[in-house]
Amino acid sequence: MIRRVLTAFIGLTALFVPVTAANAAVLVGQTVVEPTFDFDSAGLTPSLLGDAGTTSEGYLSFPITGGNLGAGLIEHENSGVRLTAGSVFVDLENFLIDISDPANGTISADVSASTGAMVADAPVFSFDLTSVSDPFDLSNPTIELLFTAAASSLLNSVFNLGDPDALTGARFGFAATAPSEVPLPAAAWLFLAGAGALGMSRRKKAIA
Repeated sequence: MIRRVLTAFIGLTALFVPVTAANAAVLVGQTVVEPTFDFDSAGLTPSLLGDAGTTSEGYLSFPITGGNLGAGLIEHENSGVRLTAGSVFVDLENFLIDISDPANGTISADVSASTGAMVADAPVFSFDLTSVSDPFDLSNPTIELLFTAAASSLLNSVFNLGDPDALTGARFGFAATAPSEVPLPAAAWLFLAGAGALGMSRRKKAIA
């Protein structure tokens, strides 16, 4: 009886695992940004946070950590940018690119400040992909990133820029993103499930 149950379990696993694994994938890759904003004139100093880095071309680099290409979402957890003026700073972290509407793309971030202000998933940059010929070329970023009204208002509240709309529509820089889906190894899941069932069968025999 136990053997028949285990055989049936392995058979069901063989049917079920490839279907779920075929639809499951890990999103990886990299997004780069070439800043063009005049930070000096604004009295701001940028620096990198977490896993963010720089490429050989000098672009800012943010690892892609997940998301859903079908939904047009690209995640960048545990990396970000800090803007500093004297002893005051604002952190923009965990960027989420939303390209579900290519003409009205957004990048949101978790925003926190030394003053204690915090906003989750704030839309900080906007962009239009419809006029970009190759948004995936990491060696030539061409996606124009513009500060949103929300970002301008948040930064003004911390840095006292003099006008809540001082940065609205100002260009932060140019970006490129190259996400790729790595499917989960269906064969590995099937092997582990089968090996586990076989081990249970052998253990039952040993006890008997």
